[in-house]
Amino acid sequence: SNFRRVEALHCMGRACQLHVNPQAAQMYFSNALQVIERCGEHEKRAMAHIYSLVLGSLARCYENQQMFMESESLYLTLLSLLKEEPQENRCDIAATLNNLATNYCNSGRVEKAIEMFEQVMEMQTADSAYNPLDVSATMMNMGWCLMESCQYERALSLLEKSVAIRKKCLPHEHVEVANSLRILSACCERVGEIKRATQLAEEALSIASSCLPRNHANIAVYISQLASCKHKTGNLGEAIQLTQQCISIYKLNLPASRKGLCECKYQHVCSTCTDFSA
Repeated sequence: SNFRRVEALHCMGRACQLHVNPQAAQMYFSNALQVIERCGEHEKRAMAHIYSLVLGSLARCYENQQMFMESESLYLTLLSLLKEEPQENRCDIAATLNNLATNYCNSGRVEKAIEMFEQVMEMQTADSAYNPLDVSATMMNMGWCLMESCQYERALSLLEKSVAIRKKCLPHEHVEVANSLRILSACCERVGEIKRATQLAEEALSIASSCLPRNHANIAVYISQLASCKHKTGNLGEAIQLTQQCISIYKLNLPASRKGLCECKYQHVCSTCTDFSA
């Protein structure tokens, strides 16, 4: 049946995402959406749940590849689908608005993103049905967006609240705790609180290293943040060592066509550190 085909294609796409193969994931999600779009309206309604999963997955896939117009279109289609049952789907509506706001932020439409995050925050704080971790995610995303628009005081406040919620609701050694600490570290670094930023980056890397395989692609993101802090504090030898570690991890995980670009980018950072230490 079409439902089984869509379900299988979506599962294959998710498996490709887990194995860091975005091109294959996009292909499977696109094929799943094509199957749904060929169905009649009655069959589409019967597949509403898997339809929404496919739209969300493909939208995030496009967004990760900086295809912001394509991802925006899919998020808006998903919102229309969810709003057919607004009360039942209110948490999913808030999550989709959150993703759409993040899409706006990543594509440079920061003011529009902040307005939408504020709308989501109002929805979530007015209804006890929302999971505190969903509220934390909105705070985290809005904090990042405010940081990108240089509104650091508001950003720090939201990011600190988000970290507190995640530490309260999740085990200490959880990747979402690590990610929130990393983003808070980046904000502290921006405002010149380098000592605090370094401590947060070290804590984030320690937690992430306990949650993820040693050479997982995401580990490099944490190492990169710590390297940046070490560079700012004048520990250039450590910064170079950490940056070279990033190169090794990215080369293990990226497609062959992008390994040279990655190495060139990070070798430039190493050269900069070496120039400063000379």
